[in-house]
Amino acid sequence: MNFFNMSFHVGRLFGIDIRIHILFLILMAFRLFDAGPYVWYEVGFWTMLFGIILLHEFGHCFGARSVGGDASHIVLWPLGGLAFAHAPMTPWAQFVTVAAGPAVNLVFCLISAGILIAGSGSLEIVGINPLTRAVYFEHWLDAPQWAGYLGMFYRVNLWLLAFNLLPIYPMDGGQLFQVMLWPSMGVHRSTEVACQVGLAGSVLLGLWGLREGGMLLFIAIFGGFTCYQRLQMLKYGMVVDERMKYAPVQRYNMRKKSIWERLFGARKKAEVDDDEPYNPNPGGWEARLDEKRKQQDEVDRILAKVHKSGINSLSYVEQQTLKRASEDEKRRRG
Repeated sequence: MNFFNMSFHVGRLFGIDIRIHILFLILMAFRLFDAGPYVWYEVGFWTMLFGIILLHEFGHCFGARSVGGDASHIVLWPLGGLAFAHAPMTPWAQFVTVAAGPAVNLVFCLISAGILIAGSGSLEIVGINPLTRAVYFEHWLDAPQWAGYLGMFYRVNLWLLAFNLLPIYPMDGGQLFQVMLWPSMGVHRSTEVACQVGLAGSVLLGLWGLREGGMLLFIAIFGGFTCYQRLQMLKYGMVVDERMKYAPVQRYNMRKKSIWERLFGARKKAEVDDDEPYNPNPGGWEARLDEKRKQQDEVDRILAKVHKSGINSLSYVEQQTLKRASEDEKRRRG
């Protein structure tokens, strides 16, 4: 079943389509039906959760745009959100794109905690354990109603921050771990190690989830399945390998745009300007020429393999490389 087809479009903001998965609505409806006299509390909670997750995903999108990539869709589903953000295949660009999401929750935590502490006059009003269920107001005897909602806002952001930083691929923590290993290990080996660590983390989280119940068990199952699936893709050559480290990426003309337009404006593909060579890594025109040589050598190797063993002998990555090279040649010829 196609995951994307089970969602529906609800709006478009900053050139990014926003979709909601049907499972998200089913879970929300079940919680509201089961809330009884606390239904308005649940309405407030789900509205807040929806907004925070959406802003988290926009963080990923703006992070990708800030390093020369772009984003097209956001899908909200029961375990959070998915931002279809694409950034250059370099460690720094990927790090910024992934880290920008949790950074949104961290900023919200710091701001809301600061207001609560200033209003109550006590550091004990907020905690750092994401599994506690509420902010306690013993030190704020006449707490106004807005303080209760702000306390909820703090706890939701703290929980989402902790959840996303779990070192389980493909959660943000697992992806950040992979990116930090990338410069020393390469993209293939770093992904393999991150997924192996993620499998171990999923088992531990699953054991904890069996005792605690709730969403922890579902998160563990999802994380473990995704890590295993990713390892199988690595095994059969369906993940970008070392030869694709400097592969062409989708680029956009940002040289004449303001910071606001770069982050929040919809993008149009730019024509490649050979007079002003683009290089995702610093190094100038020498690096650009070296990149082109590597790409051409890879295409020549793939063509030789096709001549010797046929098109069916190519891996998924090799097929995509050949497809991109063909499209680039057609575009160059006009």
